[in-house]
Amino acid sequence: MSITYRLDNPGHPGGFVRRNILEPRNLTVMSAASLLGVTRQTLSDFLNEKTAVTAELALRIEKVFGCRMETLMDMQTRFDIAKARKHERKIESELAAGSRFQAPNGKPQPIVKRVYAFG
Repeated sequence: MSITYRLDNPGHPGGFVRRNILEPRNLTVMSAASLLGVTRQTLSDFLNEKTAVTAELALRIEKVFGCRMETLMDMQTRFDIAKARKHERKIESELAAGSRFQAPNGKPQPIVKRVYAFG
């Protein structure tokens, strides 16, 4: 038996890093960027949830602060999935409207939803 769940509104990893890593250490964006070897703008955009965490930035955060890169990458994936799910109906409508496949009766086929559970 496989159980799957999803968070409807998972947090962005940038907010997590800001609140749980930088703020408790009283680090400024500039000082943290220097420790990580990235530009202030790169780190600022990530912390302010304007950009996604990259594998390289996640690895740098792991090496400097100890938060595992897999944790940050997983948080980003969950955030991205939830963001896409919020647009699911719009995307389904667009796909249905653009579908060229017609059933023998001349009506467009509905989009078939399949749920896969791994584990």
